[in-house]
Amino acid sequence: MMKKLLWIALVFVGVQLNAQEVLFTVGNQSITTEEFKAVYEKNKGVGTALDPKTPEEYLELYINFKLKIAEAYAQQRDTAASFKNEFGGYRAQLAKPYLSDQGAEDELVKQAYERMEEEVRAAHIMIALEANALPSDTLKAFKQLLDLRNSILSGKTKFEDAARETSADTWSAKNGGDLGYFTVFNMVYPFESAAYELEVGAVSKPVRSQYGYHLVKLLDRRPASGAVRVRHIFFAANGQSSLQEEQRAERSAKEIYSRLESGEDFISLLEFSEDRKTKDAMGELPEFGINKMMPAFEEAAFALQAPGDYSAPVQTSIGWHVIQLIEKKPLPSFDELKSELSKKVKRDTRSRVGATRFMKRLKSEYDYTIDERSLGRTMNLVDKNAFGTGLWEVPTLSRDRVVATFATEKIYQSEVLEFWAKNQNQSGEAVRVEFLRVLFNTYANDRMMAYEDGQLEFKHADFRNLVREYKEGILLFDLTQEAVWNKAAKDTAGIAKHYELIKDEFRWEDRVLATYWVSSDEKLAKKIAKWTAKGKSEKVQELLQNEDALSVAVQNGTFQRGDNSVIEALWQQEAGVFGPVQLDNGSFAVVQIDEFIPSAPKALNEIKGLVIASYQDVLEKEWISALKAKFEVQVNEEAKAALIRELR
Repeated sequence: MMKKLLWIALVFVGVQLNAQEVLFTVGNQSITTEEFKAVYEKNKGVGTALDPKTPEEYLELYINFKLKIAEAYAQQRDTAASFKNEFGGYRAQLAKPYLSDQGAEDELVKQAYERMEEEVRAAHIMIALEANALPSDTLKAFKQLLDLRNSILSGKTKFEDAARETSADTWSAKNGGDLGYFTVFNMVYPFESAAYELEVGAVSKPVRSQYGYHLVKLLDRRPASGAVRVRHIFFAANGQSSLQEEQRAERSAKEIYSRLESGEDFISLLEFSEDRKTKDAMGELPEFGINKMMPAFEEAAFALQAPGDYSAPVQTSIGWHVIQLIEKKPLPSFDELKSELSKKVKRDTRSRVGATRFMKRLKSEYDYTIDERSLGRTMNLVDKNAFGTGLWEVPTLSRDRVVATFATEKIYQSEVLEFWAKNQNQSGEAVRVEFLRVLFNTYANDRMMAYEDGQLEFKHADFRNLVREYKEGILLFDLTQEAVWNKAAKDTAGIAKHYELIKDEFRWEDRVLATYWVSSDEKLAKKIAKWTAKGKSEKVQELLQNEDALSVAVQNGTFQRGDNSVIEALWQQEAGVFGPVQLDNGSFAVVQIDEFIPSAPKALNEIKGLVIASYQDVLEKEWISALKAKFEVQVNEEAKAALIRELR
């Protein structure tokens, strides 16, 4: 797959330009002067240092490229299911930026960083609601919290008391709704926005999230704490521990703290820690920011000021800790975090802001209109009781009414009914009109988004060109792989035949078959020379096996001119044993020359990759010749001459 992506990135890409001068034709394809100019400008800098191309050479390459594309279409490769699936996946990815409000995304990324520069502490009161709750249910919860807010603002009710008595979030309710400090992405986006937009002490209007409705009170705000790296010494005592175990953990933590105060080193005391996961890492925990650890632990860690500072014993729900600061890190710059924030925004619910804005723009651009009378009649065709069982069936229509219109499209009664039928619930409750309206809006939005997707090539020239690049790239990759690459690699007879034609291009220079010994011990080197000259190779092996010979280095095999200075000096000599020769570093070399090998072509197995690459070039040229015979190529010589003058 990576190979194919690289191929797609490097292939020529045409540019759709209407009513332009035709530069050349391939079969029934017409390529304009402006199209080729765009291709030339895009590709002229690619690989120019290694293989510079003139405009004429680029033109020839592009004609060859278009010949291959013509062949791909002639073979109907664009109709294959495998191609459609692969290309469809690429196109969907390419379309994503065009089917969203990019400006909104940029704003959200910037907003996220600005909020990261501050941490807020907030409390809330929550009325729980299902994410797909009906409007009537949401209105009830909204009014309940609105009345409660008025009571809080008038002084009749304290926020903290209302949270304890009313909030569905039982975890925070016991603390008067207090959630502690948090920053961007710690809370769902609507809640986060409400908190950051409040003044300290203010209470928000009811805020909708996927969990329900919230009243949010801002308790405090402070500059960003950044992140910390800490290590700890830990003694376990959780909610299931006995009183005796809890007391032991507390005593142990206090003992460690006392020893630290007496001057003992934190690292030396890590052996007492009961945190097995961090013990081998010198007690170090992964780097963290706020709202990532247990509140008491986090508060103590961020309170430490200088590396090496340590805390008094800290109790959490899992035990007792003594914490030492390793490093404090400030908030990175926007440029450093921009890429990461962009990814988080896309994954977060806040991305819906851009989707909502985009859909609103589409509805305005395409003059989206609902025929409320027709929609009402369509809703009346639904058996509200049967719908709740999942058994409702679409009734037979005597007339298919238009329910909504946009652009040149119409949404008919029958397709809306079919969508409702496919999205029935089985709650056993009678469906309400509000739910049908929600489903209709979903269907209409999906229809409009699908229509916009189909218009992208017409509306955006850059998208059109990208799509063509990927489409032609995939077609050309698969076609070239079959016609050239795989054929060359698998054609054993063809490879062997081609090797015979080109083998003289890949020759070994004169070589020598030799063994080369180097030792720091002159006496040992003399012994090696002596026994080698006498043909006593077993004696040499015995020498090399002795402890005295540990410093001996041996090289054997073929050497070319220039590989070894000692052997180079002996090049004109007959075969035999030479040395010891003292080297510049004081060691001694012995050379046994067995054979001088004259220049000869390299064997096929030694250069097979190069032979295949060369064979591919031959097949490529033969293929192009065949394509030129199959598809007529006509060049507008007048347009070509003018183009070449311009590009030079």
